Amino acid sequence: MPRSITDDLKAAGISTVAWESLTSIETLDDTETGWADAELMFAWVKANAETYNFDTTNFIIGGSSRGSILSWKYGHRPDPNIKGLYMYNALPDGIWTDPTRWYPPDEVKVSSPPIFFVYKREPGVEDDSHDPENGLIIVDTYTSLGIGDRAQLVHSIGDSGNDDRYQFLVEFAQSVITPCRVVNTQAVEAPGSDLRVFPNPFRDQISVVGLSGGERLRRLSAGGAGIRETDRPDLLRLGELSPGLYFLVVQTGATRRVLRLAKH
Repeated sequence: MPRSITDDLKAAGISTVAWESLTSIETLDDTETGWADAELMFAWVKANAETYNFDTTNFIIGGSSRGSILSWKYGHRPDPNIKGLYMYNALPDGIWTDPTRWYPPDEVKVSSPPIFFVYKREPGVEDDSHDPENGLIIVDTYTSLGIGDRAQLVHSIGDSGNDDRYQFLVEFAQSVITPCRVVNTQAVEAPGSDLRVFPNPFRDQISVVGLSGGERLRRLSAGGAGIRETDRPDLLRLGELSPGLYFLVVQTGATRRVLRLAKH
């Protein structure tokens, strides 16, 4: 992970814990070993939360390729403290060969957290086991459960001008964690806030409720592009946007809130 990303996360009050398990996955037994390693890792984080000032009420779980497999089961447990999953080249072809033994969509429940998939290649790719079609199966599962607004997939970044797998991570993290007030880059809770938008998902416009005056608002695409800034709008007309994930950043002095928006 680039230092620029970890620095941006740190500036937002978000700690990064990296962990390593198996270097390859050949069998379901290997997968189960990795799942057990994930349990050990999260147990360590919780046991050392006070030492390292971890907020154990706001977990975002990531994984690339085999890392997405080994993080998958823990990420979908019914735990309200797991706020989001960010996965790159997730759930490669090999794990789909015997669905009678393990089938990743079976782990997805109505309580599953928001998920953001990023893939290097295009759907249907034949020379790469990291086919975005695998992630689309999960997106369809979210949709079938009525939580489709929590699932986002971006593919073909290898053909774009920016192939950084983490380019969406900071915005996604800020959109799903419990809102906080940032003062001198130290995050503290901001209880009692009723800032919200509706409808969400939206088609043409959103209403912003809970503004008190003096706010600056920015609307960003999932990649951080397409910025539009304005003063305290009670109504934003966004019909020109393409379907997808967006973020609304509300800044009042040192206080910043990031709200996740989904356009049909």
